[in-house]
Amino acid sequence: MSDLEKLRACCRAVVQRQQNNATLDFPCVICQQVIRGQHGSMEHYRVNHGICTSHFDDVADLNGFLSHLRSLLLPAGDTKFHCPVCGVSCDGEASLVAHAGQLGHTFWDARAIPTLAPFCITAVSSGNDELQHEEDDEVTGKVIDQAFYDEDEDEDEEWEEEPAMCLLCDTTSHNCLLHMKEAHSFDFVAAVQQHEGVNDVYDVIRIVNIIRGCVADGTCPHHYGEDSPEAESCRHVIASSSLLSHLRYEPLHALPRAIPTGDKELIPRLVGDTFISSIVVGGNIKFGETKCQTGGDEGEDYPMVPTMMELAAKRLAKGGA
Repeated sequence: MSDLEKLRACCRAVVQRQQNNATLDFPCVICQQVIRGQHGSMEHYRVNHGICTSHFDDVADLNGFLSHLRSLLLPAGDTKFHCPVCGVSCDGEASLVAHAGQLGHTFWDARAIPTLAPFCITAVSSGNDELQHEEDDEVTGKVIDQAFYDEDEDEDEEWEEEPAMCLLCDTTSHNCLLHMKEAHSFDFVAAVQQHEGVNDVYDVIRIVNIIRGCVADGTCPHHYGEDSPEAESCRHVIASSSLLSHLRYEPLHALPRAIPTGDKELIPRLVGDTFISSIVVGGNIKFGETKCQTGGDEGEDYPMVPTMMELAAKRLAKGGA
């Protein structure tokens, strides 16, 4: 197989992984937390551990890449972490992160760790001893474009819309709103439009994240953030039956009674939550006398959920004021 054919095969693998990104889980090689989606995984390394890995779009065999990193971190028969850059033994996760930060061993890519190179997409050799980066980049770009084109030709159809996960159960569906009506008698759009506290799409995002959090915790969304006799009563009812059973008898309890106005509830509880995307981009939810047409004309403002880094910076700014 020629270098160009190898590069084409690598690009096809990356394209295929991008198409399946919403359903792929990646365990962190350091803490073993499972993260949904490759972009969420890269962000996890950066935010939680201060580590910058190779961009996953530059890695052809991502499973092999991560497995090799894990084997460098925890060599066979050794219970201590080792820096994958220099091999120094560290007592634990915190010690490893501190070591990497102090010595600048925070870039875990093929340049810092040459043994990762076989798993990455490499430039096509020009046949000369000197690397001609501009020509290689041009060739690589053309091959990637061709890989996308070939993938479309093979599929011979448009990419399907990603399914969303139900707010009340683990079911995924391309029509999650209809599923919730039929399976749980929960008309999300109607409930949101009737809620007096909903003023804009940000409130809708907060509601989605609150419901997901309460379902995960087995608590009543209606009393989110409350410590009241009514909230305690709901806790007893749910403990004696289930949250779904409780919501069937108390349908108004599917939404929080009061909607917070802070940033905390804007952070998605489910990484890559396609339900939020479908509501924001394709939903028609009335706010008072207006109608939110978030899938409208070009140039329209789209609400952006702040990232964890932006929220952290905001809190630091407030603390320093």
